[in-house]
Amino acid sequence: MTKFNEIQKKRRAQSAEIKRKIHGDPLTRKLKNKPQPQSISGKRKRKIMKKCNRQQREAEKKAHLISMEDVEMAVDTVPQQGTSTDSSKTQFHLKKSPKLKLKQRKRGGKKHKKSSEKAASVPVDAMVE
Repeated sequence: MTKFNEIQKKRRAQSAEIKRKIHGDPLTRKLKNKPQPQSISGKRKRKIMKKCNRQQREAEKKAHLISMEDVEMAVDTVPQQGTSTDSSKTQFHLKKSPKLKLKQRKRGGKKHKKSSEKAASVPVDAMVE
């Protein structure tokens, strides 16, 4: 095993010498450490762009802030209208899910079928026991 280790050391030294001749500095014969090219994945690039855009929007909002004096002046100039709430009058059409539609069909829509039989009158003695 020791013989193989020595042979492997020589092989590594020879390959290092060849690399130094080709890529190394001619005076010092040392290999140059080149920085690796920085490639950014598409996902990372999108994430960075989102962050940048968000910061720009926040900066715009901060730049367009209105002082409290301007708000007070605007409130004073606008006459007060009736205090009716429009939110109570507005109705929203909501889509009904297929499950809800199926349940309504089974029940017969909004009309509920009441049982035709009346509750049997139970004698008072049965309850006392």
